[in-house]
Amino acid sequence: MTAVLLLNGISGFLVDDLPEVDSLQFKRLCYSLANYSNGKFLSFEEPHVSQNFYKAELGLHNESIFILLNSSYPFIGFASSVQNYEIEFIDHSLSNIVCVFNDVFRVLSAIALNQQLALDERTLTVLNENSLNEAELRQIFHWKPKTVGDVIFNFWD
Repeated sequence: MTAVLLLNGISGFLVDDLPEVDSLQFKRLCYSLANYSNGKFLSFEEPHVSQNFYKAELGLHNESIFILLNSSYPFIGFASSVQNYEIEFIDHSLSNIVCVFNDVFRVLSAIALNQQLALDERTLTVLNENSLNEAELRQIFHWKPKTVGDVIFNFWD
């Protein structure tokens, strides 16, 4: 049985009492990882009005990898591509990368992030196990995300 990922406030809507994630530690780990792997730290982006996650881009072994951190919960996801409304979630093959983040954050697998989001249009409910709040449910039925990862790492405004 997997743990519930769609927690109250995960989407960034109506999150008054949630602790903030440690973005400075996230950024430091990304820098360290780039150096350790003989890669490059290419960019860092903070959450903003239409993005609920931190995004670091690293150049590792002649490819770009994106490391995402949800702004409300210490959940990390890896992606090969991040563009408005579309993220290609992946599992990174370098186990040392996952270990670095697992000490502080929870690394989510591509299987978990790519899990189909089951919506019941008739009752306006999410059938996947969740504790989402009413504002989040309204946003979900407005934006119509396809996967669990599309809720956890979203571009809604």
